[in-house]
Amino acid sequence: MLILFYALSAGAVAAEPAPLKLVVGDMAPYSMAAGPAGPGSLVEITQALGQRMGTPVDVQFYPWPRALAMVSLAPRTLILPLTRNDERENKYRWLLKLYRQKLIFVGLHDNHNLSDPALLRSARLTVLRGTPHKRLLLDAGYTNVSECATIRECIRMVKKGIADASFGAEDTHRSAASMDGNKATEFSYSPAFRQNDVWLAGSLDFTEEDTRKWRATMDGLRADGTVARILHKYGATGN
Repeated sequence: MLILFYALSAGAVAAEPAPLKLVVGDMAPYSMAAGPAGPGSLVEITQALGQRMGTPVDVQFYPWPRALAMVSLAPRTLILPLTRNDERENKYRWLLKLYRQKLIFVGLHDNHNLSDPALLRSARLTVLRGTPHKRLLLDAGYTNVSECATIRECIRMVKKGIADASFGAEDTHRSAASMDGNKATEFSYSPAFRQNDVWLAGSLDFTEEDTRKWRATMDGLRADGTVARILHKYGATGN
């Protein structure tokens, strides 16, 4: 009987699913390495998905370009927040849409060109490295676009006068503009330039059946109010 007990116990342990690795950049409010409210809105939604599916999710923070590379190297790896484009289409398994974000320009308060993004076509702009934002702006006729390592660095470049404006997600830029001793009144924001969907994506070893399970679970979290509650907790501007 004792042997049978240990055999059953070992089987139970073996049956526990291994944690999935979720690699993210530090992009408040979506993902935060040291956020007072929690790990970030989209990280928390993904953790809730894993919990509902009985699969633990291990969150690991990296510089964004490294996080992107890791998904192609490590199996059973998730990544967020990812936007979908032709260049990325076949590199990841696109599991589900998490959020619809607004893309805007942010500059110092006295930058009156922010009222019309067309007036910024020759301005010194900066975007987060590893995103498709530089290509988007160049294709739209913007001529002077540099890259920065973090969104907080983008904001610092604007504050120091190195860049006239930073371009990217409104949520992440408003969050970064409130850090490092900045005051909200120091910055102004353009109207929405584009909107796009933010995805939870995974390494290519995730199957179509996995995708169906993740999406069905997300439908359940939306229906019972879990997603709305988490987004509200982090002050999301919309979804």
